[in-house]
Amino acid sequence: MQKFLRYTLTLTIILKVFNVWAQEDSTQYKINERLKAIETDLKTNPNLKKEYVDLTFYYSQVFRNMADSQRTQGFKLSGYIDAYLAHYSDQLKVGEFQKFPTSSPISNAFSLNMAMVSASYQNEKARGVVTLHGGDIAACAWSSKYNFIQEANAGLKLFKNTWLDAGFFRTHLGFESIQPRENIGTSIALTTYYEPYYLSGAKLTHYLNKKISLQVSAFNGFNTYVAINKKKAFGFSAIYEPYSHLIATYNILISDNSSDTIQYNQQRIYQNFYIAFKTKRLNVGFEANFGIQQNTGLVDSTKSAMMYSMLLAVKYKFKQGKYAVYGRVEVFNDKDEILTGPVINQYHTLVGLHAFGATVGMEYKPINNAFLRLESRYLHLWNNENIFYTNGTYTNVRLEVIGSLGVWF
Repeated sequence: MQKFLRYTLTLTIILKVFNVWAQEDSTQYKINERLKAIETDLKTNPNLKKEYVDLTFYYSQVFRNMADSQRTQGFKLSGYIDAYLAHYSDQLKVGEFQKFPTSSPISNAFSLNMAMVSASYQNEKARGVVTLHGGDIAACAWSSKYNFIQEANAGLKLFKNTWLDAGFFRTHLGFESIQPRENIGTSIALTTYYEPYYLSGAKLTHYLNKKISLQVSAFNGFNTYVAINKKKAFGFSAIYEPYSHLIATYNILISDNSSDTIQYNQQRIYQNFYIAFKTKRLNVGFEANFGIQQNTGLVDSTKSAMMYSMLLAVKYKFKQGKYAVYGRVEVFNDKDEILTGPVINQYHTLVGLHAFGATVGMEYKPINNAFLRLESRYLHLWNNENIFYTNGTYTNVRLEVIGSLGVWF
């Protein structure tokens, strides 16, 4: 009897242990299944998924292709912070914005390029985005009336592959952006500085196929949110994307920013072309611009004036993409000041802007949504354009050094 009780007790203990193990295995199995479900949601649910892709050449952020327009993205909230320290050889008062100010415009001071928050929504038939920003870029280069609005627009799908968007837009001209994270480097080329940054109006976009997108647009003017006269600006854009890593774009914008009271019209035709090549290791962008404007000659105001500019930017990423080097060369010629406005040299003489610039830099990117950059820029104007002041002497050369750090989510 004692042996029977002993065997029974031993068997009971063994069964109990196996039961506990089985329960633990069942619990662990449920936990594993739950983790797999969460991972699946993170990969497939657009409301949970975070995509930190290389944002260089920001055309995809502004001019969506057919695939982007058909993707149901849901609601997304994002933010971006960009801080910098810069030094310029042009000596100005402490805290004063440098000439041609956009990115990193203050010398010898820690400052903020941009603090930005953005909310976007898209489904099969509607889309919209609101982006608010502050910082030195907003202070020196943005609309004075709607200074805190970087973009705010809404869109509806009218019929198959055709969308109508209206509101405040970031510019679609050129491959450089006012957001440093979307550029090869941090500084802004003169070409970009004199192109529109922001536009208000409406765009009608038709996706002809997966490779070709067409757009017609109407705006209040050239680089303005607020109407400055009774005239409107009209534009046309065509994008050809033969491969996922290659894109070519042509833009034309026809405007007249002159006062309604002047006797002669000053119609401006501004044409922009750029081509961008982008792989995991190499980014290359080339841009060319040509503008003509009526009744704007600097010597004879009844003559038409012309301007042109070119820009080439290259970035090479080393293995795993954490380290990169980049460079940019630029040429800008606006001898009759179609875009540049009054530029005065050391003799207080009005001169047209004719410039060459070269930029080199390096980037450390430990994760896809953050960077640390150090770059230097040499800007050279023609001899009669001594507008910079260095060590008590007017000069036509400016040297720049910029260190910047950006993080977004």
